[in-house]
Amino acid sequence: MSEYQELAKQCKCCTKHVPLPTVMKLYNGSVVCPTTLQNIIEYQRLWDSFGSRPMGSIRKHFSEYVQQIVENTIDKK
Repeated sequence: MSEYQELAKQCKCCTKHVPLPTVMKLYNGSVVCPTTLQNIIEYQRLWDSFGSRPMGSIRKHFSEYVQQIVENTIDKK
């Protein structure tokens, strides 16, 4: 197994990536791929703009994984 395949295992969404990411990022203790990181940043921005959890019609565009990471971050504030 290549180095990229080993690193990609750390991000739950990477089973859906083709090709696998070549760089992984760290977000609040979670190793994520760049795609997930961008989704986390956007979901966090939306949460901040609403002042609470975004409505279902917005949440449906974000994976449960992304939502979980952001919600755990907000719980720690």
